Amino acid sequence: MLLAGLWVSAASLACPDCPTARVVKASVLGEGFWTYLVMAVVPFLLIGALSAWLYRIGLSPRADGRRVG
Repeated sequence: MLLAGLWVSAASLACPDCPTARVVKASVLGEGFWTYLVMAVVPFLLIGALSAWLYRIGLSPRADGRRVG
Protein backbone atom coordinates (compact mmCIF):
# COMPACT_ATOMS: atom_id res chain seq x y z
CA MET A 1 0.00 0.00 0.00
CA LEU A 2 2.82 2.37 0.87
CA LEU A 3 4.63 1.66 -2.39
CA ALA A 4 1.44 2.25 -4.37
CA GLY A 5 0.95 5.60 -2.64
CA LEU A 6 4.52 6.63 -3.33
CA TRP A 7 4.23 5.56 -6.95
CA VAL A 8 1.04 7.60 -7.49
CA SER A 9 2.50 10.67 -5.83
CA ALA A 10 5.69 10.39 -7.88
CA ALA A 11 3.67 10.06 -11.07
CA SER A 12 1.60 13.13 -10.24
CA LEU A 13 4.72 15.18 -9.45
CA ALA A 14 6.30 14.12 -12.72
CA CYS A 15 3.64 15.98 -14.70
CA PRO A 16 3.05 19.37 -13.01
CA ASP A 17 1.61 21.05 -16.11
CA CYS A 18 -0.59 18.30 -17.54
CA PRO A 19 -4.34 19.02 -17.89
CA THR A 20 -5.24 16.91 -14.86
CA ALA A 21 -2.73 18.72 -12.66
CA ARG A 22 -4.06 22.08 -13.84
CA VAL A 23 -7.62 21.08 -12.97
CA VAL A 24 -6.61 19.91 -9.50
CA LYS A 25 -4.54 23.04 -8.90
CA ALA A 26 -7.44 25.26 -9.98
CA SER A 27 -9.87 23.43 -7.71
CA VAL A 28 -7.56 23.68 -4.69
CA LEU A 29 -6.59 27.33 -5.24
CA GLY A 30 -9.99 28.31 -6.59
CA GLU A 31 -12.74 30.24 -4.90
CA GLY A 32 -12.72 30.31 -1.16
CA PHE A 33 -9.07 29.31 -0.70
CA TRP A 34 -7.88 32.64 0.67
CA THR A 35 -10.96 33.03 2.85
CA TYR A 36 -10.39 29.67 4.49
CA LEU A 37 -6.68 30.35 4.84
CA VAL A 38 -7.28 33.67 6.60
CA MET A 39 -9.90 32.13 8.89
CA ALA A 40 -7.43 29.42 9.86
CA VAL A 41 -4.40 31.70 10.41
CA VAL A 42 -5.82 34.85 12.04
CA PRO A 43 -6.76 33.25 15.38
CA PHE A 44 -3.19 31.95 15.79
CA LEU A 45 -1.78 35.38 14.96
CA LEU A 46 -4.06 37.09 17.48
CA ILE A 47 -3.30 34.59 20.24
CA GLY A 48 0.43 34.86 19.50
CA ALA A 49 0.39 38.66 19.55
CA LEU A 50 -1.64 38.74 22.76
CA SER A 51 0.68 36.19 24.40
CA ALA A 52 3.78 38.15 23.38
CA TRP A 53 2.27 41.38 24.71
CA LEU A 54 1.28 39.79 28.03
CA TYR A 55 4.72 38.23 28.36
CA ARG A 56 6.37 41.57 27.65
CA ILE A 57 4.36 43.56 30.21
CA GLY A 58 4.80 40.83 32.81
CA LEU A 59 8.61 41.00 32.88
CA SER A 60 10.07 42.27 36.14
CA PRO A 61 12.26 45.37 36.05
CA ARG A 62 16.01 45.09 36.66
CA ALA A 63 17.91 46.93 39.38
CA ASP A 64 18.95 49.68 36.96
CA GLY A 65 15.32 50.37 36.01
CA ARG A 66 15.34 48.73 32.59
CA ARG A 67 13.19 45.73 31.80
CA VAL A 68 14.67 42.27 31.32
CA GLY A 69 14.76 41.09 27.69
